[in-house]
Amino acid sequence: FQWSGECEPGLPEFDESKKVHLSEELSDVLLYLVRLSDRCGVNLADAVEKKMEKNAIKYPADKCAGKSDKYTAYST
Repeated sequence: FQWSGECEPGLPEFDESKKVHLSEELSDVLLYLVRLSDRCGVNLADAVEKKMEKNAIKYPADKCAGKSDKYTAYST
């Protein structure tokens, strides 16, 4: 799935069996992530909040909306 390119929201090109397979794969990834964060003592909620704050600085919405340039393209 990772290498299948851009997908339309809702995955209209996927049949039901592909959607089920994708949901199972995503569940595996989430379970692994939760287990890994627990073993490493990382609070995921805190880590996500801090990362979002950091990204808001690196990628200001007024300059980055609709773009995919590296953050250095937006620094002044």
